[in-house]
This record gives sequence, structure tokens and C-alpha cells, in this order.
Amino acid sequence: MEIKVNTGFAFINGYAFRNPASHGIRLDMAEGALNRIDRVVVRWDLPQRDIYIAVLKGTPSAKPQPTAVTRSTEVWELALADIYIGKGVTKIQTKDITDQRFNSSVCGIVTGTVEEIDASVLTKQFDDFFKTYSAAVLDEFSVYKQNMEKYLKEIAGVYEQYVSKTESLFAEYENKFNERYTSFESTLDKWDEELLKAYTEFMAKIQLFQTEAENEFNTWFEGIKDKLGEDIAGSLQLQIEELAATIDGLRQQAEESSKETKEALTELDKRLTAVESGWGINYNHDAVLGLCYMGAAWLSQHYERTEETAVLGVAYIGNSYLANTF
Repeated sequence: MEIKVNTGFAFINGYAFRNPASHGIRLDMAEGALNRIDRVVVRWDLPQRDIYIAVLKGTPSAKPQPTAVTRSTEVWELALADIYIGKGVTKIQTKDITDQRFNSSVCGIVTGTVEEIDASVLTKQFDDFFKTYSAAVLDEFSVYKQNMEKYLKEIAGVYEQYVSKTESLFAEYENKFNERYTSFESTLDKWDEELLKAYTEFMAKIQLFQTEAENEFNTWFEGIKDKLGEDIAGSLQLQIEELAATIDGLRQQAEESSKETKEALTELDKRLTAVESGWGINYNHDAVLGLCYMGAAWLSQHYERTEETAVLGVAYIGNSYLANTF
């Protein structure tokens, strides 16, 4: 944590300062969590009647700024360099030092009457900064490259897993398809066998029916062949004519029977009408006639009686009684 200020000269408000030898400065330890910037200055101190090298310690911050130089009638400061002290560092490197001698706002240079400034230090500072920046870029690129390689490996692994899983699924689907196709083919073969069996049974039944029907026809034909005679067609025609004549006779008989039935029904209807009207009998007069019939029936019992006479007498007296009563 030590820096050095090389030999040199400074002029402040008409007063000269000379640093005859390399001047070592030990900086305070770095902060543990924050950064700071310490500023090295040449101070003109009128109350002390002296010009000397001093350090303005910066304020710790996440984004630190150097302490402003003092410019008054009693104190005047020129900034030589700013030292960046990162959190937790234990060593100051050249890249951490920013030369402010050429910055006219905080320092500035004297030219012409004095020896020209040696720019080798500034060049070295830029070289160190470039090397440090290049190393940082290379480090970042190396980290980026490692991350990309890791990412590509992960992607490759995921792709290999996808390919493996896809191939496994295809194999599984292929096996299932083969199993189902085999099962379907077996089912079709079974259906073919059943259809062939059913068709064979059906044809056997048809042939059996044909044989039975043919046998029955032959039996029937053998039974009527002798009846038909040699002229089969003629005999068949005669039988057809006989059957037709028989049917006509039956139809005529049915019509005649229907006519007779109608006449009988008409007669019955007349009789029924007569019964409903009391047959037109005067029951007051016929009551006497009924008594006469009863007397005749009584006489017939002693002489030549008949059952018809007795029944007729009872029927007449009954009719007369009912007609007079109701």
C-alpha cells in the first residue's frame, strides 16, 4: 500500500518547490466493502510558511470520487495523481494510479523556461492500463467462452436426450403398431374362417334342401304319373278343368244356399214381428176359446184325448191371461 513521488519541481503563487529525492507515501488500508480514491497533492501552506506533499484521503463509496483540491488565499493545492483503492485490496498497482499533472483544472504544467516534461511515465501508465484492460477483456472472453462451451454441452445433452427419447418413443409406437396389426390380422383370419364355415354350412343346407325338395317332387310325381297317362299335359289340363267346374258348382250352391238362407231369415223376421205384435189375436175373445179348448181337453181325457189338444188349450189360456193382465 505504498507509492512513491519521483523527484521534480512545482511553482505555486510565485513560490518554488523542489522534491530532491523519491518521496515514499504509505496509504491507509483499503475498506472492506467500499471503494475510495486518495488524491496526492503539492500544498502551498501560508500559515505554515511551507510547501510539501500531502494525501487527501477519499470518502468510501460504491462509486467513489476524489476529494476536491483547496484553493484559497492561505492554502493552494496542485493535484499530482489520484489513487484508486478498491475494497479489500492489499497492493497498489500502476493501473490504479491516474496522473493529473496534465489536468489544468487541478494542476497544469509550466513550459518554455523550464526543462521539457518526460512523457515516459505517462506512456508507461497507458501501456500498463492497456495491458490490464486487455487482460481483463481476455479474462472476460475466457469466462464467456467457458460459459458458451458449458451451454453448448448442455444443449447437446438436451438434444441427445431428446433424440434418445424420440427414438425410444418411435420404437415403442412401432412395437404397439406391430402388435395391433398382428392382432387385427389374426382377427381378420378368424373372421375369414368363420365366414367360410358359415358359407359352407349354408351351401350344405341349400344342397340338402334341393335334394329333399327334388326327392319330394319325384315321389309326388311318381304317385300321379300313372294317373296322368301318357298325355301328361292333357291330363293336367283335364284335371284343371274338372277342378274349375267343381269350384263353379260350389260357388253356385253357395249362392243358392245364400238365397234360401235370406228367404228363411225373411220368414223368421216376419214371424218375429208377428210374435211381437201378439199375432193379431183378440185375447178377450180367445180367453173363452181357451176355456173351450180346456173343456175339449178334459172331455178328450175321458173319451179320445190327445196331448196336442191339451197343450194347445193350456197355451191359449195362458196367452189370454197374460194379455188381460199386462
